[in-house]
This record gives sequence, structure tokens and C-alpha cells, in this order.
Amino acid sequence: MRKKPLQDSKLAPIMVLLFALAVLWAAIFSGSHRLCTSLSHQLVDRDGEILHAVALAGQFSPGGATNNLADRLQNPADQLALVLNISQIVDGVLAVRLFDARGNSVTAFPPDVATIQLSAETVSQLQALKPVSQFQPDGSLADIFIPGTASATTTPTPLVTVNLPLHDRSQPELIASAQIILDASNLARELTQLSNHLRRQAWLAFFAGGSLVTVVFVWAYRRLQASHQQLAERTARLLRANHELSLAAKTGALGAVAAHLVHGLSNPLANLQAFIAAHQGKDDPAGEWKEVVASTQHMQAIVLEVVRVMGEEKSLDNYDITFAELAGILAEKLRAFAGATGVKFAVHLRTDGVLSNRHANLVLLILENLVRNALEVTPRGKPVELTFFAAAGDLICEVADAGPGLALELRGRIFMPCRSTKGGNGLGLAISHRLAAQMEAKLELAKTDGNGCIFRLTVPAAVLAPDRVVSEI
Repeated sequence: MRKKPLQDSKLAPIMVLLFALAVLWAAIFSGSHRLCTSLSHQLVDRDGEILHAVALAGQFSPGGATNNLADRLQNPADQLALVLNISQIVDGVLAVRLFDARGNSVTAFPPDVATIQLSAETVSQLQALKPVSQFQPDGSLADIFIPGTASATTTPTPLVTVNLPLHDRSQPELIASAQIILDASNLARELTQLSNHLRRQAWLAFFAGGSLVTVVFVWAYRRLQASHQQLAERTARLLRANHELSLAAKTGALGAVAAHLVHGLSNPLANLQAFIAAHQGKDDPAGEWKEVVASTQHMQAIVLEVVRVMGEEKSLDNYDITFAELAGILAEKLRAFAGATGVKFAVHLRTDGVLSNRHANLVLLILENLVRNALEVTPRGKPVELTFFAAAGDLICEVADAGPGLALELRGRIFMPCRSTKGGNGLGLAISHRLAAQMEAKLELAKTDGNGCIFRLTVPAAVLAPDRVVSEI
């Protein structure tokens, strides 16, 4: 079984909507993450910027305690005093380290602070006279203080390390650098609050944007679906009109051929009947002409039926035939033939409704051919049943025989002209199948086995006018 293309699947619009929502989600949350990262860096650098500004103000002060600053900045003790003075403007200072211009440790306060050396990257930034701040959300005091001291606890503590450049105003070169280590518990809470706030805002933006995208998508999809439905209906009407035009052309040609054949057969059949009637008693003492007479009469009846149907097709007369009348006509026409074959023929009417005379004529021709075939293949004393019933508003006509069934090699080509199992040319089923197609009905072999065959003619509800809807009885 061929799978439906993705664009024809009912899951396609859902998948497109989910993809659009996924793109929206990725855009909102990636933007929120970038914003949170940027604000976090700004908050971490905040203390460093403040302390650096204070350090610059102290180093470049024109008088007072900073007189002779150039000489004092060369003295490590004065450098440490300056850094300690600067660190008083912020809360949570845990330790202060002093380094030379190459990042080597000089001194620290308090005395139990462990000695380290600055990284080359940090020294490079300090030499450019820029402060460097680092945030450690899971810092440890054991990494700051000398192991074994009271301050060297292993409890995780958020830490901020601020590295400040120390330089002279007259010579903008790095003289030394100071490292101030702060307890960043407040900063950690602030960053957590910021992250949670931005996350809530991102979800609100996603729900609002997703709702808008969903509403617009559903509206656009319904408009597109309506346009597609209109286009499909117009295409179907065009195809149906083209089919009807083609069918009309074929029917016209077929009607002309049929009229010519009927006209050519009428006179020979009449002469044949007259000849048989004249010689039946004289030259047929054993009554062998009876079968010939019956065949001739049957051919004459077929010709008259074709003439009648063609006459109604050309006329403007329109009238309805009920299903009961249709069943009665078939029973009357086939009663004598059924009696001659010795088969029990029964008609079951389980629905009520009407057909136009044109469609009724085609149904009569099809069913008569099917019933005759069934009567011919059914043994004497066995039943042949014609049943009318309704299914989903359609008229269903089933012909069931009690014959031997169809051979396997014949089942795939029963509606094609071929040599018949009864000795004929096999045109009956092919013509019936074509007549069914003329009125958009469906003729099919519903069942065949050793107990017989069932042929089913389905006349669609579209063929029946709205005032001819079938109903169960």
C-alpha cells in the first residue's frame, strides 16, 4: 500500500506548527540566556569598576594624604595601606593580596592568606590598566587561606575576586596590583533572582508569542484548506465535465452504431419469424423448431427493448420508476425463462425509492443480463435470487446464483470481451459493465466459490436526485 505524501497527511500541519513553536522557543530562550550572561558579567564587574574608580581617585588626588604618591606607590607597605583603605568602601572583604608588576606575590592580609601567583592572562589585562573581576559560585575558603588555619574551611562560599592595577598618574605604567577577595553571597542571590526573573519572562514571552503564532497559523491553515477545497471541487467539476463530454461523444457514436445494427436486424428477424411460423407445423413433426422459435422471439424482444430505450433517450419525457416497479418488471420479463430452465427465481425488495426512467432502463438491461446468466449456470431446482437493498444512501442490487462458480483464471477478466463459459462470445458482462459506467454505477463480482457467484450493482446516491433518496423497508 502506497504511503500518503507528507503534505497530504493530517500530521503535516501539526508538525509545521510544532516546528514553528520550536524555532520560537529556541529564539526566545537563547536570547534570554545571552541577556542573563551579559547582565551577570556586568554585576560581577560592578565591584571591580567601583573599586577601580576609588583607587584612581585616591592615586590621582592632588593633595592631603596622597602627597608624594609616586614615592609611596613604590613601597609595598604603602601599597597595602592604600588597598586596605580602598577595600573599606565595600562589604564582605575576606582577604587582600598584593602583587608586583609581573604578578608575583608580595604580601597579603590577614597573614594566614595563602600565597599564589597571578595568571599570565590576568597580568596582561592589569598591565593594560584594566580591573579584572572573577566570580566563583562554588568557591572555597580552603583555596584562599593556608590549610590548617581556622579560616580555611571547606564550606562552599560564593566568592568574587577583584584585581586592581596600581599606577602613577604621571607614568601610566603598572607598578603593582592588588587582589581583593569578597564574600559574594549577596551577589549569588542577586544573580539567581535575575536568572529566575528572566526565565519567567522568557516563558511568558513564549506562551504569548506561541499563542499568537498558533492563532495565526490555524487561521491561515483554514483559509488555505478552504482554498484547497474550492480548487479541488473546481478540478473535480472540470474532470467530470470533461468525462461527460468524452462519454457523450462515445455514447453518440455507440448510439449511431446501435441504431444501424437494430435497423439492419429488424427486417431479417421479422422474415425469420414468419418463415418459422409457416414451417413449424409442417416440417417439424417432433417439435424441434420450438427452441428456434424461442430464440427468435428472444432476439426480437431484445431488438424491441433497444428501440424502446433509444426512443426514450431521444425523447424529452422524464418520469420516475419505483424500485418496486423495477423489481416487478424484471420478475415479469424473466418468469418464463426461469420456468423453462427449472430454476427457482426470487426477487427480494428490502428498500424503497425511485429512479429516473433513463437510469432505470440501464439498470433493467444490466440486471436482466445478470439474471439470465445466473439462470443459465444454475442447476434445475436450485435458487437464483435478486435482492434490492440500501447501503449508505446507495442502491445495491445483488444477483446470487447456485452455479459452480468461476474458474480462477477467469476472475480477473470477467468484464472483458472473451470466449464465454456458456459457449458465447462473452460480451454480456462487458456490455453490462460499460452500461454501469455510463451512469457512474459500479458492477463487480462480490463473491465466487463452489456454491455460486454473487454479482453486485451499486447505483450511487449521486445518481439519485435528492427527492429520490433510498430508505430501508
